[in-house]
Amino acid sequence: LGIGHLARSSRVAAALVDDGFDVTIVTGGAPVAGFPGLGAISVTLPSVTSGDEGFSGLVDLQGKPIDDDFKKRRSEMLLQAFRDCRPDIVIVEAFPFGRRQMRFELLPLIEAIDAASPRPLLVTSVRDILQERVKPGRNEETVDLVNRHFDLVMVHGDPAFATLDKTFPLAGAIRAEVAYTGLVAAPPAPAASERFDVVVSVGGGAAGKSLVRSTIASARNADNAWKWCLITSPNLPKDEFDAITRDAT
Repeated sequence: LGIGHLARSSRVAAALVDDGFDVTIVTGGAPVAGFPGLGAISVTLPSVTSGDEGFSGLVDLQGKPIDDDFKKRRSEMLLQAFRDCRPDIVIVEAFPFGRRQMRFELLPLIEAIDAASPRPLLVTSVRDILQERVKPGRNEETVDLVNRHFDLVMVHGDPAFATLDKTFPLAGAIRAEVAYTGLVAAPPAPAASERFDVVVSVGGGAAGKSLVRSTIASARNADNAWKWCLITSPNLPKDEFDAITRDAT
């Protein structure tokens, strides 16, 4: 939905390349300039994005819901990338803690990993604060998949701030190793010369329009002495950006 996962995965890939690993990174969302970066082999699947802010459906870049043929094509390309790469380690983003809507291609990949000889290690890469599962049985399903297939759960956070069990109540049932990597981030940027009282960023921003509108409304009602900085998304269409700019001035 956003681009934080792509930025994190790209930085992990770049660090592995710097350490001498041969890395293949597979992407399948909306293209973002500058990512995944140089050094790794890049495989691009036909792009999909979330159809709405509720993650309830997948659409292509034209906003058309994807069909079974589209899913099959992505799945076959992902499996071919796996066969071509013959990796020692496979790292998947979020699944099965998230990305459940991508199981049409990830479950066949996991089956191929389990059938491979030698079998590569399978690692899931997850953020420290997970989205709450509201449907009964989903957490149990996640634990079952992890315990049957995964060798490591990498949590990108600091356990002194938040441990996995804080947002995933069945963390204690996970038999795979759980490792906290710390936050994955870019080197610190130079200090900005311009200062603001309020900074609002919508990140990747596919689901950020409501936050943008709320921010503009709040700024209008706030102390006029406050200086605001609103950072929109690189994925925001230009016509929407222009409309927001007009509203904010």
